[in-house]
Amino acid sequence: MKTRISAILCFCLIAILALAATASALPITLNEVELDDVELRQDQVTRLNVEKNKKYDVNVLIEAQEDIEDMEIKVFVSGFEYSLTERAEDHKGPFSMEAGEIRKFTFDIEFSDEFDTDKYLLRVLAMDRNDVETVGRYPITLDVPRHSLKIEDVIFYPETKVQGNQALMTSIRIENNGEKVQEDVKVRIYIPDFDLAATTYINEIEAFDEKETEEIYLRMPKCGADGLHPVEITVTYGEGHYKVNERVYLNFEQDASCVVPEKEIVELIIAENGPTTEGEAQAQEVQTSNTAKIRKALEILLLVLVVLLVIIGLVIGFTRLGRNNQEEY
Repeated sequence: MKTRISAILCFCLIAILALAATASALPITLNEVELDDVELRQDQVTRLNVEKNKKYDVNVLIEAQEDIEDMEIKVFVSGFEYSLTERAEDHKGPFSMEAGEIRKFTFDIEFSDEFDTDKYLLRVLAMDRNDVETVGRYPITLDVPRHSLKIEDVIFYPETKVQGNQALMTSIRIENNGEKVQEDVKVRIYIPDFDLAATTYINEIEAFDEKETEEIYLRMPKCGADGLHPVEITVTYGEGHYKVNERVYLNFEQDASCVVPEKEIVELIIAENGPTTEGEAQAQEVQTSNTAKIRKALEILLLVLVVLLVIIGLVIGFTRLGRNNQEEY
């Protein structure tokens, strides 16, 4: 029994040693890691003042101790509540390095507005096909800027399409992602295609809070081009020193009375011989009517000429009669 147990233990030990031999650590050294040109250290927290929704460079300097094939590197920040959809990470590879080679890799990561002011770990993960991955863990603390407003949502009523000569109501939700309370926030809506604008104010937005404007009223023009039109949203705050802009699109349909019916063009084809269809008969009637008018005009002109000739003849006759009477005397 003891012999059997000893054999099993020896087998397990051999298996563990075999696994350790086949899955050794990746032979590299992470010489240097920088985030936004600030050097990070694994043994201390680095405090960073980052702007949300902006990409930052992460520079990683790697030295290979041996030849490496098909290596990949991943840089990411974990522990974020919405990492599933807005994860701060980047990835490069696969690529190869020779023993003694030092190479610098640049990654882009973006911190969304939903990142809290808190401590995080920036992880640098290097891995290949077979070896155990090498991980660098760099503690960072994210600070938020003093002034940072974001246009969270733009709500139109009616929501899908606005008709010509109809009232458009707009509500705009503003989120304060900065550490300072914002007062007298100016919100302006402008539709350049129709040269329409309106402005409202939000008295105060607390830090890390959001507020919605009152409904902004615009009367749409009666006529205009159907389809999508850009709407410019401008938020001005911090005594006018800061601005944030957003462009959305509005679906417009002009009033039915603006539609001008197209003139119907009718082509008349007159048949010279043979039976005619109903359309051809109408064309012939039009031609007959025009011919009758021309004939009547010619008859009137001829009658006028005859009258003029009669008058001229009478004048000549009376003139000659007068001359003959004078000769007799």
